[in-house]
Amino acid sequence: MGLGIARLLQAHSCHVLTSCAGRSPATRKRAESASIDILPDDISLVNRCDYILSIVPPRDAKATAERIIAAYRQGARQPDGNPLYFLDLNAISPTSVRAIESRINEETPAIRFIDGGIIGSPPSRISKGNDLSSWKRPSIPISGPHALDIAPVSGQNIASVLNTKYLGPTIGTASGLKASFASLTKGFTALAIQSFSTAEQMGVLPELKEQLQEFFPALGERAASGLVGMPKKAYRWVGEMNEIGETFRDDGGWSDANVFDNIAEVYRVVSDTKLGDQYAEGKKDLDEVVEGLVEGLDRKP
Repeated sequence: MGLGIARLLQAHSCHVLTSCAGRSPATRKRAESASIDILPDDISLVNRCDYILSIVPPRDAKATAERIIAAYRQGARQPDGNPLYFLDLNAISPTSVRAIESRINEETPAIRFIDGGIIGSPPSRISKGNDLSSWKRPSIPISGPHALDIAPVSGQNIASVLNTKYLGPTIGTASGLKASFASLTKGFTALAIQSFSTAEQMGVLPELKEQLQEFFPALGERAASGLVGMPKKAYRWVGEMNEIGETFRDDGGWSDANVFDNIAEVYRVVSDTKLGDQYAEGKKDLDEVVEGLVEGLDRKP
């Protein structure tokens, strides 16, 4: 996702920088492949950027914010210059995002924090041309007291290019919308994982496909698409499902219905299989995915 966002911004006159300090060689290689300028450390990033977009697995959201706090305090950013905006676009709960905002306000109050979430697939160019209509873009709801479109350095352009929608001044609103949306899409895929793998183990997977095709063809297609696209993302979705569960408990009032803690376990099982290797090459078809799921379940202690 981060790479797609970077390419979208580059295509619309934005200079994209990153710091790969402490990151894997694969991360650095991806940044280089997109011609992103790689800075030596986080302090350089904080000193040179007007906007920092945090797009990491949910488990790393807090640590990433702490890195920026530490770098800002050690850096040489001019206090009378343009403010630094920190956009947390991670799939975390309102409770988590409020905690991060609180830390930033306590330690580095000059940083302007924006709560956000990414809904949809990574940006991709769908036709030639330089205008936004030549790109398929995800939706990025944002919220908080600092509206992005009035930020002093190209704020309106950044807000437009990123396809943002401002939901209001409350931190947590945007993250709550993202969680509510993802619960339906990724929650459904988790059900499909269990449904298809169980049918395979009972020898009735072909019949399940036939019944779906006859009575709910769109549902069957959605299940198949979700299963095929899921394996390499499963490791990230474990944390996201826990964050969705926290959203429903803390902000939705569902304190005794811990559905998404169990869904997190589904994705943890997938992430522990060969299918879940994020660096594996190639893409499996539906039958190969189901076969890999069953093999993984058979190896469980």
